Amino acid sequence: MASLAELVQNRVVNFYDECLTLGENLGEEERLALYRYLYSSKKREYKTQARALLSQKRFCNFIANGEVEYKVSSNCVEFRTRRLDSLEFTPVVREMKLGLTRPIRIRRLKRFFAQSAVDVIRNFPLASADVDPDVGFGINTFPYYSLRHFSNGGSKMLGLLRKIRTYDSEVLVKLRTL
Repeated sequence: MASLAELVQNRVVNFYDECLTLGENLGEEERLALYRYLYSSKKREYKTQARALLSQKRFCNFIANGEVEYKVSSNCVEFRTRRLDSLEFTPVVREMKLGLTRPIRIRRLKRFFAQSAVDVIRNFPLASADVDPDVGFGINTFPYYSLRHFSNGGSKMLGLLRKIRTYDSEVLVKLRTL
């Protein structure tokens, strides 16, 4: 007989697994919740990956049905991606300035990794009957780690105020429930 904690954890894992199959069917609120969930639940993993990327200048990772390649040059990081069954990577999808100190670079890279994971899940989900694998490639213009996301490209101050007023959505609570 499974304990209550195991049942709840299986439900959370199942919802996360469901997110991996939804692709373009993930709504805006679900993608933001997924970003927040990935950022908080994979902090240690992302920190290890950030250190590897900073030392090796290149790092590859797999999520859902996609591969992500990160590259660091000068003071910028960029990523490009491809479907697992494809030979060619997309052009650079997103780039970000890293900052001057190592702690700032690692913190920014962790956010960048969570955003790229959401972008890959959105575009290269695991196989499912509800997802058309031949749709175009879509990303948010303003990433979730940017204050401009919360102000729809407006000022960072307005974005900060709106970010402070946001709450944990039901989707995020569902993902985090243990």
